[in-house]
Amino acid sequence: MIFQVNNNSEYTDSSMYLEPTTAEIILKESLLIDEVIQFENKKRKVQEILEQLKQLAQSIELTIENVEADQLTIKVEGSEPTLQQLQQLFQSGEFTRVSGVTVKKFNLLKTHFVQSEDITQIDENDPQWCLIERIISQGGNAQDLREVNLSGAILSNANLMLADLREANLLGIDLSGANLMGADLTGADLLGANLTGANLMGAKLIEANLRGADLGDALLQEADLRWADLSEVNLIGANLTQANLTGAILSDSLLSHTNFSGANLSEATLNRSILSKTNLSDSILSETDLSDAYLSDVNFSQSDFPR
Repeated sequence: MIFQVNNNSEYTDSSMYLEPTTAEIILKESLLIDEVIQFENKKRKVQEILEQLKQLAQSIELTIENVEADQLTIKVEGSEPTLQQLQQLFQSGEFTRVSGVTVKKFNLLKTHFVQSEDITQIDENDPQWCLIERIISQGGNAQDLREVNLSGAILSNANLMLADLREANLLGIDLSGANLMGADLTGADLLGANLTGANLMGAKLIEANLRGADLGDALLQEADLRWADLSEVNLIGANLTQANLTGAILSDSLLSHTNFSGANLSEATLNRSILSKTNLSDSILSETDLSDAYLSDVNFSQSDFPR
């Protein structure tokens, strides 16, 4: 989930719509982080694999589906001709290695055709669909969106500044690059959400569920994240200057190059997380759990970290 490449496109003609076909590529390679210091090398390797796959087939969507002890599974979505071409390359023996890693298996999982006239048969009275369309076209600036269901919606770059999203169902939502400055997401469910590059400055995320979310390069200055679940998240390059993370859970998270300057991390849990070149200057670390965390070149200046 952390490493994701999206190249979406539509495949249509005058009579037939080809719904995205799904396939999986299983690579026989150990990519688990057996030593924390190897993390950046593993990440680069995965990115190389995805880049080479993109060169082999254009207009596909690639997602890391599963990482096991000896193999990596990549989910592929695209047009039937594109994925059949990949399958033929594999069967002919031409697609047996990618970025130096052995391709163990290629499975074409789903092919589904839909008549083009059926595409327009969307229930335009469906409240969720109407709300998504309204946010895309008009924005949700200062809107009352308490307890709404926007799970799985694609709202990248949407304007939701000052929106009231308390207790909202935002599971798996794509809010990459969105403006959520000052928004209230107290108690919201953002499990697995994509918030890369999002502006959450001054946002309230008290007791929010952000488990497994991607917050890479997000802006979270002065955000209120008290008691939020941020376990297994990607916060690489994120800015949490002056943020309140009292009691927050950041277990097993990626916190490299993250800026926690002046942040309150009292009673927070950061066990088993990776902190490489992380800025914790002037931060409050009273009763913070850093057990089994990987600490490399961390800036603890002016913080209350015990020395």
